[in-house]
Amino acid sequence: MDTEITIEDNRGVVWARDGGEEAGRLDFTLQGQVMRIEHTLALKRGMGVGATLVEAAVQHAASHGLKVWPVCSYAYAWCERHPQWAHVLDEHMGEGVSCQL
Repeated sequence: MDTEITIEDNRGVVWARDGGEEAGRLDFTLQGQVMRIEHTLALKRGMGVGATLVEAAVQHAASHGLKVWPVCSYAYAWCERHPQWAHVLDEHMGEGVSCQL
């Protein structure tokens, strides 16, 4: 799978597309210098789309001097599994984690 990532800061969305078709999205809000990851949706499950979305968002935040506060349960779990990004995580990490189905 060749996933193309597009980040729209003004809309608070990270898009994943595969072959021109939407494969998933990650929704976030910016609160000052904090990117709050609120929801991750992978339309093609088991293909690594969710992980690709979260990693792209975290990398984007880091490159813009932002901290990350994952309230989406998937994004939170991803951050827990990737301690190399601990320096980017906001002090609120773990607070308000929820799952939106």
